[in-house]
Amino acid sequence: MAEELDFTLFGDVVVRPSTGETADPIEVLADKVILLYFGAQWHERKFHARVASVVSADFTYNTSLGLFNTLQNVQEEFEIVFCSMDRSEEDYKAFSSKMSWWCLPYAIPSLPKLIMDYKAHGMPHLVVIDTDGKTITLEGVQSLTLDPVGKNFPWRRIRIVDILPSQYIMRKDGVNDAKYPFAFLDDKYLMLYFAARSDDLSKEFTPWMTKAYNILKGKRGDDFELIYVSGDESEPAFEAFFGEMNCGAIPFEESDAREALESRLDITDYPTLVMLGPKPEDDEDNFGDRPIINSEVRAVIENGDYITDFPFYPKPFGDLCKTTDDINTHKCLIVFHENGDEEEQFDVEYAIKDASEEYRGDEYIKFYWAFDQEVGLAANIWEACGLIDADTPTMILLDIKNDGAFYVSDETEITPETIKFFLMNYESSQQGTI
Repeated sequence: MAEELDFTLFGDVVVRPSTGETADPIEVLADKVILLYFGAQWHERKFHARVASVVSADFTYNTSLGLFNTLQNVQEEFEIVFCSMDRSEEDYKAFSSKMSWWCLPYAIPSLPKLIMDYKAHGMPHLVVIDTDGKTITLEGVQSLTLDPVGKNFPWRRIRIVDILPSQYIMRKDGVNDAKYPFAFLDDKYLMLYFAARSDDLSKEFTPWMTKAYNILKGKRGDDFELIYVSGDESEPAFEAFFGEMNCGAIPFEESDAREALESRLDITDYPTLVMLGPKPEDDEDNFGDRPIINSEVRAVIENGDYITDFPFYPKPFGDLCKTTDDINTHKCLIVFHENGDEEEQFDVEYAIKDASEEYRGDEYIKFYWAFDQEVGLAANIWEACGLIDADTPTMILLDIKNDGAFYVSDETEITPETIKFFLMNYESSQQGTI
């Protein structure tokens, strides 16, 4: 997902077909909430038949009752931008002629990147972007369906502290203690453990997490707490799985809170372990909400480096064979060296760590090493890029969000200097797409 709106993706002009107006995108969109509406004539007819009874009106064919006008009474200034996925320019013109909002020109070259950045893999797709260019939600259709008149527009995310229920429970030695106020944990780091007994990976990871929790409790005392957020389908399943833990949990009956936390923290699979900072004392600090320190703490626990690195701020480097990172959102520098001996692999790892700490580029890049080309993400990327096995290291830059582009260096000596040189000159290297 795009972290911040790139106005160049809108091209030089936006158009308003119903009036024939044209405008510079920055002039009409800057400092406003933007709704990117991905759709097509052939698909919207089907969509309207399904949801017209839910969303007060056909918001594409009848603009007097449609999306644009249902939100007319909201307090914040906004603009809608139609991103056409029509199959022909004729369809685009027929469809957009009924719209009273701004539209991108048909088949604009940046459309594939917009689709990828904003995950518009289905239609209709509505993305809400805040005045600072940051994405509020990719689920605008759902937000609009639930709130058609925009009572909570522009559907900014609810604070985590407002989602947490008033109480949590503790379990020690297999016995439920009384419920405790969540306010007792305000000054502590909070780890939220999203898992379910029916999930095999959750069952496999839970003993490791419990061991790590016990070790950290012994070393750190009471400056943090671990809370189980159950994805179990029944209370007996919850009781059975929670019985294997000795931490806290959100009560099973607090289903609204559990589901809202999953949505707020973008939990897409189990198990996921999220580290939150303490609740700020000043409500002006992070809007009074707990900061999200790291959404990938599971990888930290699995790698065993959790004793000295608490509270696990994300590092710019890692082992690609072990990571659970989402590599789709940023560029990745990867060095494969399966055939190196132990000393050579150590040298590569340390060179990558040093380069990542010295890197001062404008774009965020995550640095990885991979010494087993048949495991995890390393196996998928090695195969997708069609890399050839060699006795020397293979260094690539992977940019999935840019149409799956990758670049292969011909450098076989891996040092911080050669890594940084490659990053400055990668566009001149052998390249392809996955």
